[in-house]
Amino acid sequence: MISNKITPRELWSKQQISSSDVDYDLWNEKRNSIREFSQMSSSCIFTVDVFKERYDFASDNFSRLLGYKSSWIKTIRKQGDVLEERIHPDDRDQLVEYQIDHGNFIYSLPPECRNDYQQIFQIRIFNEKQQYVNVISRQQVIQKDRNNKAWIIMGVMDISPDQMPLERVKCTVINKKTGEIISSPFIYQDVQLTNREKEILLLIHRGYLSKEIAGRLNLSIYTVNNHRKNILSKLKVNNAIEALNLAKNLGLIG
Repeated sequence: MISNKITPRELWSKQQISSSDVDYDLWNEKRNSIREFSQMSSSCIFTVDVFKERYDFASDNFSRLLGYKSSWIKTIRKQGDVLEERIHPDDRDQLVEYQIDHGNFIYSLPPECRNDYQQIFQIRIFNEKQQYVNVISRQQVIQKDRNNKAWIIMGVMDISPDQMPLERVKCTVINKKTGEIISSPFIYQDVQLTNREKEILLLIHRGYLSKEIAGRLNLSIYTVNNHRKNILSKLKVNNAIEALNLAKNLGLIG
């Protein structure tokens, strides 16, 4: 599991971006281009300024698709964490975990490779109908400082075609240069399943139901179901099939 001893902002501070290394005249021109592009796009587009640790821009589509007040969007740089506040509380906590894990992964790479990755999240966000809807958010570095450090992050958010209830945030990491889908070793590198959890996962793989597993292991069905919940939580997946596939890829089970 990841450590919560560091916050995303503390992680950003590792960039050690200096005011002398960012060119806001250049960025203002690029922001105008993004604003023009966002008027042609049906997606919700936003940018984050890592140096100033705040949102820098959000497109009008946040009002059209999600019903957010246009005043929030037009003054996003003064609105603090208004977009985070609309994310489901459980998803917010998981996003922080992923951001920290991803940051630790990025800082384990050579500097020239650190901006090559795009994160794709599926999360729940509150709309104007007082409902949580599933959205897909793609985030990547679009502007670096003079020392090639990540300075401006752009996100592109769309309503997900899959509106089945989510139990956890879904996260995928893609290398933009090679197209490789990263199997998230940085997220799962410290995952430890107990011997009992591995035993139950193997029995699930063999087709046994919880009641049958309980009988074979002389456990209550309540205990078996608790183990199943713990397995899904540790592996950050939504169901037993995803758990089995991931556990095999990570070498946790044969």
